[in-house]
Amino acid sequence: MNWPFSTLSVTDSSKLSEMEIKMRSFDWSATSIGPAKIWPQSLKTAVRILLDCRLPMYLAWGPDYIQFYNDAYLPILGDKHEVALGNSAPIIWSEIWPTIGPMWEKARQGQPIGFDNFRLTINRYGYPEDCYFNFSYSPVPDDSGAVGGILATFAETTEKFLAEKRQAFQLQLADALRDQRGAARVVEAASRLAGEYFSVDRTGFAEIDSQQNIISVERDWTNGRLFSLAGDSWPLDIFGPALTDELAQGKTVIIEDVSPDQRAIPYAQGYASIGVRSTAAVPILEETTLTGLFYLHSGLPRRWPKEEVTLIEEVARRIANAIRRERGEEALQDETRILELLNQTGQYLNSTLDIDSLLQSITDAATELTGAQFGSFFYNGRNANGDAYMLYTLSGAPREAFEKFGHPRATPIFSPTFHGHPPIRSDDITKDPCYGKMAPHYGMPKGHLPVKSYLATSVISKSGEVIGGLFFGHPEPGKFTERTERIIKGIAAQAAVAIDNARLYEKSQMAAEEREVLLANERSARADAERLIRSKDEFLAMLAHELRNPLAPVSSAAEILKMAAHDEQRVRMASEIISRQVGHLSHLINDLMDVSRVTRGLVQLDKECLDIKAIATTSIEQVRSLVEARQHTLITRIDADRASVFGDRTRLVQVIANLLNNAAKYTPTGGTITLTITVRDEQILISVIDNGAGIDGALLPHVFELFTQASRSLDRTLGGLGIGLALVKAIVALHDGSVTAHSDGPGCGSIFTVILPKAGDGMAQPIEKPALPATGSLHIMVVDDNVDAANSIGALLTALGHKVTIKTDATTALAEAKSHPPDAFILDIGLPDLDGYQLARELRGMAACKSALLIALTGYGQPQDRALAETAGFDHHFVKPANTQRLAEVLSSVHAR
Repeated sequence: MNWPFSTLSVTDSSKLSEMEIKMRSFDWSATSIGPAKIWPQSLKTAVRILLDCRLPMYLAWGPDYIQFYNDAYLPILGDKHEVALGNSAPIIWSEIWPTIGPMWEKARQGQPIGFDNFRLTINRYGYPEDCYFNFSYSPVPDDSGAVGGILATFAETTEKFLAEKRQAFQLQLADALRDQRGAARVVEAASRLAGEYFSVDRTGFAEIDSQQNIISVERDWTNGRLFSLAGDSWPLDIFGPALTDELAQGKTVIIEDVSPDQRAIPYAQGYASIGVRSTAAVPILEETTLTGLFYLHSGLPRRWPKEEVTLIEEVARRIANAIRRERGEEALQDETRILELLNQTGQYLNSTLDIDSLLQSITDAATELTGAQFGSFFYNGRNANGDAYMLYTLSGAPREAFEKFGHPRATPIFSPTFHGHPPIRSDDITKDPCYGKMAPHYGMPKGHLPVKSYLATSVISKSGEVIGGLFFGHPEPGKFTERTERIIKGIAAQAAVAIDNARLYEKSQMAAEEREVLLANERSARADAERLIRSKDEFLAMLAHELRNPLAPVSSAAEILKMAAHDEQRVRMASEIISRQVGHLSHLINDLMDVSRVTRGLVQLDKECLDIKAIATTSIEQVRSLVEARQHTLITRIDADRASVFGDRTRLVQVIANLLNNAAKYTPTGGTITLTITVRDEQILISVIDNGAGIDGALLPHVFELFTQASRSLDRTLGGLGIGLALVKAIVALHDGSVTAHSDGPGCGSIFTVILPKAGDGMAQPIEKPALPATGSLHIMVVDDNVDAANSIGALLTALGHKVTIKTDATTALAEAKSHPPDAFILDIGLPDLDGYQLARELRGMAACKSALLIALTGYGQPQDRALAETAGFDHHFVKPANTQRLAEVLSSVHAR
């Protein structure tokens, strides 16, 4: 055949593309464009270009849109390829012709058209699927210059588009699962999101009772094409044993079409009853028991791609985990509710001596705790025959429900409770051998409250008298458990004591009141003691950590002074480190002394008339280094020229400096801190405003209490003992002033306002502050976010003849270790990004660092800390400050390896 097809012979067809071979053998004379030899030159040229192109390309020629396409276009056609070549485009693409037909008409009029990520729902594998394309329709002129056909170039973007959509869905699902409270709401939100994302007709989470072989749906989602299954239950086997067996084995069941699926055909009626033609079902197993099912239903046949099934399984797992979490929280809340109700009931029983309200409270609380539909208390009253009991209280039903039946009689079921026998609990009292044996009713009288689940226990006085009995019922079977029985026995015992107390009220009122007071005092004293012990332990642990941190660089600097006494630069650096850290220690000790003196009322103020502006200036100088180190912007607005306060210069500087220091610590790097001072009437208002971490509403009332800080973390990045604000409040109070804190919550910044009485004018002297320091044989990396500690230990190691690399966070340390792996690492534990344990595990996982020496150097020195270090992969554990000689010995051991 002549050009545009290759002149290669059939024997050389292996060098030809699949579509060129098909085009050569195709009977074009049967089409409206005729055999290739009469094709216009423009068509031949277009076909040749199409065949030589390695990207998907498609050509439709003539008024019938006769189709040509190359090998790269075959995946877009799918199964349509068998009949597409030489056929009319409107026939082959009938499902999307209403969409693309008008576009082609515009192209035939000479107007190019193109779209990116354009969605088309095509049927190329026997079912409709949403696909996405970047494409362009270009008019192709014939030999006369008129438009003879349309050339389409394609790039299918379905996979990329769906990946982005999938990622967005996963984030949306995570947000929904995190934000929803309650298992039912989790199912509702997740089902809706999954149904909309997977474009199915119905989704839901079903509970499975494996013993009863029942599947039940509490809530689901539908798009309206299928009805809701919420509230329905079915025998699981109506869907076939194959389905049940696969689910029980933990296998996801995929049915693309019920009709031809051999597992489903015999049970098609079961699927039809809920409108299902296609389904994906993911089992939820607790240990080895099938307990739930996440399902997606379609009313039409549907293909479930492998990657989609994987995502569905992930969604099911995440929903199941969220449900477990919520049910755990619900169980905890229920347990808390029960305990609170028991506590309230106990308190009420101990506090009331009115027998009527006491018995009603017992009955109401017991009915709620058991989950009974109705409960009652019967006094052990007897008539002349000795077999009648008086109904005293009733809960969950009107009293009239019992009154019309007269007094209950001594039946074999009812009587034992009034003789002090053990509790009676029945899942279905109507099946009890003793039930229905006595005339005239032979069971429950007509119109009696319906009872299946039954629970009864005696209320026995300390003297042994059977006061009466508590009785509970429910119309459904199996409502009461052993736990319920134990709770009711406890309540019955409490009730007996309460009734005894009420009967002995006249004799024991005074003793009972004194006993209650003593009990309350003892509880309060114990709680106070436990709180004080807890606060002391937490404070001592925090103090030990805060003291160890500055001691580490001091120790290292001292060693530098020993080894490099003639190196002026190192001596100066060591001296600055020691000075700065000693200053930090002095500050901690001074704070401790201050708080001790304040709490004991021993502080004496050296009061004088002071210029508040000068006080503020001195305070700013004290915290400037911290503000600059954290790259904050400090704004001052002082509208109080020559405004004076009568007070102690040192203490007032301490107040403002503490507030500024607090703002600098709790504001992320690059924040803004504002100090304002204004005069209002006879008061001076000093405010420190930041845009930092803010204060949780639960913590806000306690910020001025001793040893109070925001929640602590392992890194202890912010430092401090939690006494600064307590000192502020105490000092301000000594100056007849007040201090308040305000925050809209976490992340909303804070405002601290001090109000002092205005006095005569005065000036304060400036207070100077020390300047900040500037900053072999083994290659050692030191990782510590305390720059002084890192630099000092680095200088010490350099003096020992080692090559040292210093990093202040785990991320950059890992990057450096990958490119330049050291021989040894010295790691702090409390790092700001990954802690030292995580960093050690990461390093041990790197091939280049697997055999490197790992040394932990930290302020945490408890036995459990050493055990954690060993588990994480550390070779040695040093507590700050490290023993230099021992450290040198450990490093020298690297050569001995």
